[in-house]
Amino acid sequence: MFKKTLVSLVVSAGIVSSLNAETLKHDMNILATSLSSVQRAFLLNDREKSVRLLVNLKKNITHTLGSTKKVINLLPDKLKYKSRIAVNSGKMINQYIHQIDDIYADKSLTNIQAEMEAQDALLNIQVQCYKCHNLVRDWDKK
Repeated sequence: MFKKTLVSLVVSAGIVSSLNAETLKHDMNILATSLSSVQRAFLLNDREKSVRLLVNLKKNITHTLGSTKKVINLLPDKLKYKSRIAVNSGKMINQYIHQIDDIYADKSLTNIQAEMEAQDALLNIQVQCYKCHNLVRDWDKK
């Protein structure tokens, strides 16, 4: 009986781990697509679309990185201790999105000044994504 229970627990843990890996991969793909859409809108100088897509990015960031508990559950066991990095990156990204909203609302800026400042904030979002990936991923050392 004990062996059956132990085997069941091991199999269940493997299934949960596999599901978490797939969920993480799925959520990261959504974030990547969301960020790419924002970048494209910026390149096309479509401010209204940029703002709409930033709202979507913020929603997706909050969904994936907004809870330490969720991030811990998604990460493989050997990386769970890095969950705070991911959560902090999510918070920083949301701050930069808020900064872009403030820039676009600032009537003292010319259109070009607003675009340049918003683009700087967008670059900061990208930096946060790369930092998180570099620090949290389990890169093979070669």
